[in-house]
Amino acid sequence: MNRTHFVASTAAAVLITFPPFGALAADLVQENPIKIQVSTDRKEALYQCGEKVTFQGAVKKDGKPLTTGKATVRISNDGRKTISTQEMDLAKNNPFEIEGTMVVPGFLQCEVKLDQDKGCAGAGFEPEKIRPVPNLPEDFDKFWSDGVRELDKIPPDVKLEPLPTFSTPEFDCFKVSFSNIDNTRIYGFLSVPKGKKGPFPALVHVPGAGSGHCFPDTKFVKDGIIVLFMNVHQYNPTTDAVETKKIYDALNTPLTYSFQGAPDRDKYYFKKSILGINRAINWLAGRPDVDREHLGMFGGSQGGAFTLVLSGLNKNIKAASANVPGLCDHAGYQLDRRPGWPEMVNDPEMLKMSGYFDAVNFARNITCPIIVAVGFIDTVCSPSSVYAAYNTIPSPKMIFNEPGKGHGMSGEFCNYQTEWMRGKLGLDHLTFLNP
Repeated sequence: MNRTHFVASTAAAVLITFPPFGALAADLVQENPIKIQVSTDRKEALYQCGEKVTFQGAVKKDGKPLTTGKATVRISNDGRKTISTQEMDLAKNNPFEIEGTMVVPGFLQCEVKLDQDKGCAGAGFEPEKIRPVPNLPEDFDKFWSDGVRELDKIPPDVKLEPLPTFSTPEFDCFKVSFSNIDNTRIYGFLSVPKGKKGPFPALVHVPGAGSGHCFPDTKFVKDGIIVLFMNVHQYNPTTDAVETKKIYDALNTPLTYSFQGAPDRDKYYFKKSILGINRAINWLAGRPDVDREHLGMFGGSQGGAFTLVLSGLNKNIKAASANVPGLCDHAGYQLDRRPGWPEMVNDPEMLKMSGYFDAVNFARNITCPIIVAVGFIDTVCSPSSVYAAYNTIPSPKMIFNEPGKGHGMSGEFCNYQTEWMRGKLGLDHLTFLNP
């Protein structure tokens, strides 16, 4: 049996061995003649620090193990710092087993790559003990309370534009916008039930990174829910996805919006987004047709980040669900962990600014019940960054671990979120959020 030892730091050690292999995990690459399968020896992929994990897998072509070629094995700290790399001769070691451990809380990731094909698995080591790297500015709360007061001095100038194309006898749809700081506006869409007696429960949703929503909700509203879709952008979206994409592409030239304005905390793009959407939530909660005791918020990735941020900033949110949230643990790179999207930190000034926009720092102020989902092989919103935020939340909470998931929402979590939010909104027969 071949055996190679790797010790990269006091944080992790890896042992690679190649004995016979039994059951394999599901494929982690798209449909392709080459399949690289990697899994952990425990379904839940959770371990105590110092305990050994065995990553198990095989490289297959057309369903049969390859007997030629050399694959590269990379062991890393949550997909960021490489702990070890090793060439693996498939003629001798396929199927394979790869052993490793961590001695501090975190996530060990194993990636097996052959040319452009790869498979990956992650193992969590006491993730409930992961703590964010301290990055809380002394004036964090004052910065945001001052920002809210600054915007409060500007009349909301709410504009509601009826959208008859999307409206039905069951509900009315609108484009909605609000004045914002720096002579900008924030935009979204509102859907309101009609022919039913209110007040209604309400949901706020912020989309993942990209051009955002370009049409209103026509699904959740059928269940008697007022739905506010809010974009993070300062441009007026059309109701045509192609046209909105053109506007979005122009916005991101030459710099992606998630980096625009940095490292100036007052000019950073998301300051206006956070304050504007906070204003929109206050407006929603103040509507006479809204049951403000049943006002929930959900989102994934960027939307998950805004769910954490606004649940900490705005007490009108009574229940929240954040799927693989971004903007978490920006300083995590200091412990060789992968920070959450958009990984903005690359110099001292960026680090200083990032503390004002770290979802971790908002999470400590969350008081409503919340659920969070995390993917163990997510390389966009890393599991260590998600756990760093989750472990900071003081309110009733639950995390949904998805060992085999990267960046996205599984049907399993989607179904759980449906039932959970159904209860929090005080509704019995609800179909929203189903895949």
